Amino acid sequence: MELLSPAKNLETGICAVNCGADAVYIGASDFGARKSASNSVKDIEQLVNYAHFYNSKVYVTLNTILYDNELPIAEKLISDLYNIGVDALIVQDTGILEMNIPPIELHASTQMHNYDFQRIKFFDDLGFRRIVLARECSLEFIKKVRQNINAKIECFVHGALCVSFSGQCYMSAKIGSRSANRGECAQACRLKYSLFNDKEKLLIKDSYLLSLKDFAMYDKISDLMSSGVNSLKIEGRLKDIPYVKNVTAYYRKLIDSCLENPHKKPSSGECFFDFEPDLRKVFNRGFTHYFVYGDGEKKANFFSPKSIGEFLGTVVSKKQNTLIIKGDKKISNGDGLCYIKDNALRGFRVEKVLPDGALIVNTDDNIIKGEKIFRNLDTEFLRKLSTEKTQRKIGVKITLNLKKDDFFAEICDEDGIKIKTPIPFAFQTAQNPEKSLSNIEQNFKKTGERFFVTEYSCIYDQVPFIPNSVIADLRRTMLENISLKRVEQFAAKPSDKPQGDVKYFRETGDYRMNVSNSLARKFYEKHGCKIVQPAFELLKKTSGLELMTTKYCIRRELGFCPKTCKNVPSEWKAESFSLKNEYGAFGLKFDCKDCVMRIFA
Repeated sequence: MELLSPAKNLETGICAVNCGADAVYIGASDFGARKSASNSVKDIEQLVNYAHFYNSKVYVTLNTILYDNELPIAEKLISDLYNIGVDALIVQDTGILEMNIPPIELHASTQMHNYDFQRIKFFDDLGFRRIVLARECSLEFIKKVRQNINAKIECFVHGALCVSFSGQCYMSAKIGSRSANRGECAQACRLKYSLFNDKEKLLIKDSYLLSLKDFAMYDKISDLMSSGVNSLKIEGRLKDIPYVKNVTAYYRKLIDSCLENPHKKPSSGECFFDFEPDLRKVFNRGFTHYFVYGDGEKKANFFSPKSIGEFLGTVVSKKQNTLIIKGDKKISNGDGLCYIKDNALRGFRVEKVLPDGALIVNTDDNIIKGEKIFRNLDTEFLRKLSTEKTQRKIGVKITLNLKKDDFFAEICDEDGIKIKTPIPFAFQTAQNPEKSLSNIEQNFKKTGERFFVTEYSCIYDQVPFIPNSVIADLRRTMLENISLKRVEQFAAKPSDKPQGDVKYFRETGDYRMNVSNSLARKFYEKHGCKIVQPAFELLKKTSGLELMTTKYCIRRELGFCPKTCKNVPSEWKAESFSLKNEYGAFGLKFDCKDCVMRIFA
């Protein structure tokens, strides 16, 4: 089971690897779905070498749609990434399959809207080595996919949720000319909206109606692991280092606890943590299983798209600026606290914690007794994360042969890679054999930050004397050589480009196929699908077009689903509704036949 972590940059990627990531995904200089998380080829090369030392992999996101003038740039970038040893590319634009590219492994991004079984099967038949499933997939659907395709399956395990099917959201492009399919999403789903029915009756005013909680499967991890999934993915290429450290460490420990043999991980090494990870102590909007188990739980936060953090306790009293909370968690000066009032998240800062546990806070709000208080900024925990020294080390066995006729040292790592090095020193019998043996062992076990000795043995007839300087040079040479050999051993393997005589399951495709260049058009037409409309970003007229398709449903969230609620209020029975905010009005339809919600320009 692979644990796949996000990396905003080189430093974040290294931290993710140190905290136990089996693989890291990172954006290149261009064409990544998070434009503000771009990285140079040089930085990615450093991350590749660092990760490959631990047999961890590096995947690069080229998961935006491309314009014709960008095709040569993308083609060159792909070659550059192959040349530095990147393990795979996560792609959206099918035009890439028509390029002259080197044999680099390709993964079908969730941006290719992999929620339709026929589409997933099409990509599998083409020969994609991995398919990243949409977040909306249920556990039963994941099992069905596993039973019917050959490709590896990757699914999300934690992080922010896109309310729209991935790759099918055009809201940002419509209201701000910032296309999500071009890596420039303005997060229209995190804005306030008012909801009206067809009679223009206001049903909900100024609420975050499309803002979902964060996805989290920490309490059901065994279900995902037994479903046939090959990789568990943490969302967050825009997240900071403390977030990535904490969440990666949490899931590393959790996955290891579920493995019968923790040493059977895809990557190597053991993590030595000096902090205890806690998912609620970093950014979160509250947690949901989304649709893994169906429709049974609340999935949205109408009151705020901001972090709510961890629950601390309830208010006992508040007099002026002195607040007393009933709870068992330690609170520190500078912590950020919040509570929900009038369907809004209100925050304040702890200025001082008094000896009796009372808090001096910087708010004049009348916070009533019994109010639930949360902490969305834990200063002590963040301080710990910023100074933690988690190390990931490779276990090695060291064997010394100190016989006169065969004077050498051998190091063998946990993956069976061996380095045998002659000891470049004339044999001299030790005057104090016991002290000499102890000294030799202690010095050979000083393996630094990236190795630790799991087994040591020494063979000898007579005990030699070896100067510390000779041991230090030998040890350094051995570790350098085995480090180079590890990086070489775990280099990326060539992979055939997905291709083949596979017919697409539809004869025509509109703007939702996201075809924005001639090569993508050529690809679909070669596979029997005529593209009758270019990508949304190239259309001049978009009025009336569908901007979002969401499995999430406002009416169901409120308990008014006609399939489960016998007495739906009359004002919620309309066929059409509208969402309105400062950017305009948008049509909304509850499509009960397909069990989706549709939003229109």
